Amino acid sequence: MDRSLDVAHVAETLPDLGAVLEDSRLRPLGVVVGFAILTVGALLSIAPTTGQWAFWSNAVAATLVFVSVPLFCVGLAAPDPPKGSRFHIGVNLSRKQRQAVATGSLCITLSPVVMALGSPLGLSTVVLATAATLAFVGASLVLTGFVAWTSEELTGPA
Repeated sequence: MDRSLDVAHVAETLPDLGAVLEDSRLRPLGVVVGFAILTVGALLSIAPTTGQWAFWSNAVAATLVFVSVPLFCVGLAAPDPPKGSRFHIGVNLSRKQRQAVATGSLCITLSPVVMALGSPLGLSTVVLATAATLAFVGASLVLTGFVAWTSEELTGPA
């Protein structure tokens, strides 16, 4: 069997999620790209559109916002870049706080995916409740990570 189809080989070559969250290059990427996508989505949502393009304009704007906000949050939560870097915006979260923010961001990103894939099934109430629960849990996890950091900063070192 080809090595690219061998599940064990592919699983061994995947990066560790913890190592990815510890990479300081995630901060400029997440903050800059997340902010840029958010700006495009916001501008697209306020652009006056009528007729057949109104739905697509709003759908694309909502998708861009739902993708950019979690990306921006993960960028803010990334570890500090090296000393020589000019990019020091963000907060220095602990590993658990960073994992909470990343998990919450994933939940927020999956919320519109659940709506898009589940709506054609005709179970609109169940799909809507599932998507809303994902968005609520995701937002709660993101806020938990940042609130925990804030409380640690306010109370000082233990």
